[in-house]
Amino acid sequence: MNLTNALRVIGRHWVLLVLGILIAVLAAFATAFKVETGSLTPRTAAQYQASTQVLVTDSTSVFSSRNPAQAVPQGQTAATARDLSSLTVVYAYLASSDEIQKKVEAQLGKLGTTESITADQRTTQPTSTTNTGTYRLPILEVVGTSPSPSRAERISAAATKAFEAEVAAQQSGAGVDPASRVRFQTIRADKATVADGSNPLLPVIAVGIGVLIAFLAIIFAADNVRSTRRESRTRPAVAPAPAAAPAAAVAWPVADPVLAQAVMTNAERPQYPFAPPSPSRYPEPAGRS
Repeated sequence: MNLTNALRVIGRHWVLLVLGILIAVLAAFATAFKVETGSLTPRTAAQYQASTQVLVTDSTSVFSSRNPAQAVPQGQTAATARDLSSLTVVYAYLASSDEIQKKVEAQLGKLGTTESITADQRTTQPTSTTNTGTYRLPILEVVGTSPSPSRAERISAAATKAFEAEVAAQQSGAGVDPASRVRFQTIRADKATVADGSNPLLPVIAVGIGVLIAFLAIIFAADNVRSTRRESRTRPAVAPAPAAAPAAAVAWPVADPVLAQAVMTNAERPQYPFAPPSPSRYPEPAGRS
């Protein structure tokens, strides 16, 4: 069925089409909103995420080309460089821990059921649009999630500061030399954006399109049934062939009585095969005078 025929079928059942559109709109509206305490409230809300990127470094500047030479006292080994990329993975777990969440809640209030704090190690370039590989970078990304974009940004910033303060307190309590301490430098604070897959319009559109497709299927099925019934009513009934009637006798006059006697109807004609009478074997004897 081409597009022209499909449009003709839909046009013949425009009442079902209008009904399907109305029901699709109502179903989409019911998916988007619900009635609570006499008012309409959205069923789903978009989730926003805001991130803060922190560079994990130490006393050696990341802009230096090499570490300076150091004198090693006798009986001691030379200091070894720490793998800050590996430490960043551990810091990601600590930044999203319950301890940091408690400090954020003490500052911003208790987090809702749809709010959270997560942290990850950056493994891709910040502006890369192609697959350039995976990198283990000493960059920590603290993410705040909330239905409110401004609150998501506050959660991310508060969690970053709480984590930095916690690390500084731990290093001071352990008596770590200030020259050997891990340091954090905020390099980027992104604005809140809609989280992937949390757009509330997606389920609404899906429900509306699904209901409309279902009504289109009903329209084509109803048109098929209607066409079948119309064909059955217009098709003539096939009657059995009548039996062959005996042919009428020849109606024209025959002048010759011999030919008239020879003319026979179909019913009078003999049916073949038949056995003709055989002549007598011996002729009748002639009568004596």
